[in-house]
Amino acid sequence: MASSALPPLRELILDRLDSGSVPGERDDDYKVVLAVEGGGMRGAVSSGMLLTLEQLGLRNSFDAVVGTSAGAIAGAFFVTGQGTSGSVLYYTVLNSERFMNRRRLLRDGSVMDLDYLIDDALDRHGFDWNDLVDSDIPIWATVTPADPENDTRLFEVGVSEEHARRVLAATACLPVIAGPSRFVDDEAYIDGGMLEAVPWSSAIDLGATHVLVIRSRGFNKDGKPEPLNLFERATVPRLVKRMHNDHVAEIVRMSAKRFWNTTEALRAIVEGQAMPLAGAGRPLVIDAVIPDASAELPDRLEIDTHVLMDALTAGAQAMIEYLDLEGFAVEQRVVVTHPRAPVGRVRTTALTPIVSSRRTWRR
Repeated sequence: MASSALPPLRELILDRLDSGSVPGERDDDYKVVLAVEGGGMRGAVSSGMLLTLEQLGLRNSFDAVVGTSAGAIAGAFFVTGQGTSGSVLYYTVLNSERFMNRRRLLRDGSVMDLDYLIDDALDRHGFDWNDLVDSDIPIWATVTPADPENDTRLFEVGVSEEHARRVLAATACLPVIAGPSRFVDDEAYIDGGMLEAVPWSSAIDLGATHVLVIRSRGFNKDGKPEPLNLFERATVPRLVKRMHNDHVAEIVRMSAKRFWNTTEALRAIVEGQAMPLAGAGRPLVIDAVIPDASAELPDRLEIDTHVLMDALTAGAQAMIEYLDLEGFAVEQRVVVTHPRAPVGRVRTTALTPIVSSRRTWRR
């Protein structure tokens, strides 16, 4: 939904590409923030959207990124220009037994091995921590404090390599599924999605004039929160109390209702039924990119390679449709193409001139 005082978000993103505008050296007064939803393996959808922005040459159109859980990890790849290589992890590393093993829940209470992901797999797959620390686009991650006296809910990720590793582990530390709390600056935290699964409010707090929300699933159209399954109702609260504390258990218990309230507010804004709120009455534009309702989306613990690859495709296609760019398609699950793109060129080099010339062929 666009305020009359501000340019539409999509056109601002594309106009910045046309003008060659880069972070920190803008010729406009706007702050465009990406807000990236997590959701465990559903993050493949968000990752597909980000790789499309990267391959179309639109990375530099953004001023900051804020992500939750898997969305923060995908965002870290995006700000370092590695969004495409990061997306490949979903069907090469994250769906492997080394990272995702349900049998471990009975042994040590962690289906996901975050230490393996953050301290091993990312390094072996070429993730550049120095590029993250030095990025001209700052990235923030939401967290949920395990101590009721701690009100910290947002960390800048790229303060240092060690800090970045700790924050990315904390934001993705889903209770029970990812083991015990993670520590950042001597305080314990769990998955940021317990308080803010879709971090558009944090994007506003960072001073955004425009927020592009990257969602890993669509809006719930029946007006009701998603019901908890039997395991979530009967087993998870007991395990959370044992592994964490009563405060965390209460946060987890209320997370589904909190998620529904947050996404319902976002839906109303995006569909023009409500105005986005920002401090001191400043104008604000919020758009959301969501996968097509017919797409088969993964659940939080999905490991099927085909489902995850299709989720990447669904995310990439959703972003192309949001940008309203004709002629683009997704091939080989992670490659965006166009008939006019020269064969054999680096994707961004090949596609960016085509996106820039959109005014002559979109109509």
